[in-house]
Amino acid sequence: MYSFIVSLCCLLSTSAFAQLPTHTLHEQQMNKIFHEEVIPYLKTCDSTPDWNTFGKRLISLYGDTGEEVLLLSQTIYSMQQDDWANFSTAIIPYAKKYGLSIPAKQRYAFSDYMSRNARLLYQSGHKEEGIRWQILALPLAREADHKEMLDTIERMKKGD
Repeated sequence: MYSFIVSLCCLLSTSAFAQLPTHTLHEQQMNKIFHEEVIPYLKTCDSTPDWNTFGKRLISLYGDTGEEVLLLSQTIYSMQQDDWANFSTAIIPYAKKYGLSIPAKQRYAFSDYMSRNARLLYQSGHKEEGIRWQILALPLAREADHKEMLDTIERMKKGD
């Protein structure tokens, strides 16, 4: 569990994904919430965190910034645990609300994970859901990956 907390700490630290080494007040607030709330909470969890209960607490204490930290934490934690169900629950509202401000490295990691799971869904017979997730991964992907992803979507639609 400790090694996971270290990995999550590195991933959630906004400076780890920042394009420039500047630290805005918002980033400082997010890091503070993460270090004072998220890490201690995750250290006490023996199983999958109760994101609903924890989220209510964060939002009541920190408002919109608490919600952003919650969705980011849930998204990254679920991705690190390879927990597609919780990841897919968190990534949609997170990307819709904060998509323009998600740092590039983080967007790419999310896109890669979504694309991998889209292919797994497709291969396991959940073709429409696989296609949907591949399409959702596209806007988060590196521009250099767009052509290959579009080709994959077309092949999926054709049944290849």
